Amino acid sequence: MTNRQLPLRAPLWSMVSILLLAAAFRFLAADAAPPGWRDDELIEFGIDQRIAQGWRPLFIAEAAGHEPVYHYLHAGTIALFGENIVGYKWLPFAFGLLSVALTFALARRLFDVRVALLAAALMAASFWPIMYARLGVRHVGILPLMLGAFYLLFPSLPPSRAKGDSGRPLSFRERLRGEGRILLAGILLAAALMTYFAGRTLPVILVGFLVYLLIFQRSILRQVWLRYVAAIILAALIALPMFIQIANTPGGEKRTEVVGGPLIAASHGDLQPALKTTLGTLGMFTFAGDPESLYNVSGRPVFDWITGIVFYLWVLLCIIRLKRIEPGFALGWLLIGIAPALVSLPAGSFSHTIAAQPVVYILAAYGAVAALDKVTKWQSDRVGWRLTLSPFHLVTLLLVGLNVFLTTRDYFGAWATDPFVRFQYHAPTRDIAQWLDQQPNVTDIAIGTHPNELWLDPVALQLDLKRQDVKPRWFDPAAALVFPEQGVMVLSSMRPASKQVSALLQTAPFERQRSTSSGTTSFELYTFSPLIGGFPPPGGAFDNSALLLLRTQSTQQPAQPGDSLVWQSTWQIVKPGLPSRLKMFLHVLDRQNQVIVGDDREDMNFASLQVGDRLWQINAVTLPADLAPGAYQIEVGWYSPESGERLKTADGSDRFLLDPVEVTAP
Repeated sequence: MTNRQLPLRAPLWSMVSILLLAAAFRFLAADAAPPGWRDDELIEFGIDQRIAQGWRPLFIAEAAGHEPVYHYLHAGTIALFGENIVGYKWLPFAFGLLSVALTFALARRLFDVRVALLAAALMAASFWPIMYARLGVRHVGILPLMLGAFYLLFPSLPPSRAKGDSGRPLSFRERLRGEGRILLAGILLAAALMTYFAGRTLPVILVGFLVYLLIFQRSILRQVWLRYVAAIILAALIALPMFIQIANTPGGEKRTEVVGGPLIAASHGDLQPALKTTLGTLGMFTFAGDPESLYNVSGRPVFDWITGIVFYLWVLLCIIRLKRIEPGFALGWLLIGIAPALVSLPAGSFSHTIAAQPVVYILAAYGAVAALDKVTKWQSDRVGWRLTLSPFHLVTLLLVGLNVFLTTRDYFGAWATDPFVRFQYHAPTRDIAQWLDQQPNVTDIAIGTHPNELWLDPVALQLDLKRQDVKPRWFDPAAALVFPEQGVMVLSSMRPASKQVSALLQTAPFERQRSTSSGTTSFELYTFSPLIGGFPPPGGAFDNSALLLLRTQSTQQPAQPGDSLVWQSTWQIVKPGLPSRLKMFLHVLDRQNQVIVGDDREDMNFASLQVGDRLWQINAVTLPADLAPGAYQIEVGWYSPESGERLKTADGSDRFLLDPVEVTAP
């Protein structure tokens, strides 16, 4: 009796258990791991929003280039479930679960039900598949499309060109079913091509399999080549408009420039970088995996050494059994699937090798079952006793249980609580959202965050907040503060306050509280009585009194060449109508009114500010060491960083002149 004739008695109930395990690892603790939102997710969310609002791109040139299919699907789930964590995460959760089920189906077709069950169980509980199924980005989108296409195309029976197993000609229904499978496979391949860059390896995998058949199984090649070629041509025709759009988009393909350094170097004759990434990628299974903490515990390999040994056993078996089409197909799939990482950065990237993910676990399961068969035969022939629990169940419990433990420890523990990961995934912003949901009386809040996140953090907060009445303002506390007329201020651990800001906070009438998460300070909360009061009358107004200058002061008078000078200015928004983005400038001018040195800063998300808010801004300059003694005029103002146009006062001026700085001889 062969392996294919040894199915378990209840594979259905085994798969139900595996899918429940997979669902638990993908759906539970959705707000804790990842601990927040990745920049890529927030950027893609903006793309999905625009599609939901009617944008219909064939190719998305922004963010280094995005294929559109996953974004269209994501826009649908967001429209269905809402702009929240459920609406955004439902699609990758579902794709991850579907990938487990299709891994079982394809592995059963390739090998047998035991391999299929173990492969599905490893996919359900392992770090790599769980990582991408819990992210909102499009990488996971190619997996069910690829698995479905391969399942439809791989020959499941001894092939016959025009007759059934009994020798009779195929019926019209049977022919229609065969052509339908080709049509559906072509559509799935096209969708994969139009989902993520790694999807372009799929036609190469199929062509590679045809080359393999040409060498080892020509009789099968004669009977299957047409369906493969037809599916590939159909996929290419469907995806052709996207590729035409890419060709006509200047800079449409930026990913090669971003990560393809080794490939570019190899094209110029320097093979050293490609050799380094190749060795790193080949070692990703047990030695050192993806070094990026974005998607991995940095350097964590795909397998522990126990699972890795059975994976390497498969490599040996594939060499021995190379003439069998199942190992031949799987080996080609693996090699081509990891090929993008051989010539790109970083070495062993889990993103770039995503197309190989299912076959890695199928082959680990194949190696385990092959080893199990040898041990079982030895036990029966020589020992003469049998275990109460079947050897297959023992091996499954060992490998899957080990992966459950390691994934729980490494993904939900070490990775999700790592301080750098928390920063990369905007975890403090999620903590602030959860705090706000528990404070119904707080509606006006100013939040200090990292300057690179002034426009992405608002999206992260929007996705996490259950409330709709919060009006957050955003600023960089390294050189600015925003005080709502009514409300509170929060400094996120995304960005520590500068010394000048900290000094102000220590002397002002604030009540300070700290909120901790994962053992570190997540944010500091400040509630205060009016901080800025008793000022002299406003010194001037920009843009028809929309933005008032309340006061300025400098740190040093007189100064010497080479000194660093700091100005503090306070402003207030008194009516709407300001641009959504503004930069403040402070320039030291010479006698010809030319800029000697200056400081231009964009430390606030002006689109988030409200009428009544007061703004505190620091500008710092270092005077040139060879500056001649004398009085130097200081100008301040605001301008649009997009157009360069300055705000103007009522008399048409585009600046305020402050007291000159006196520079004396050293």
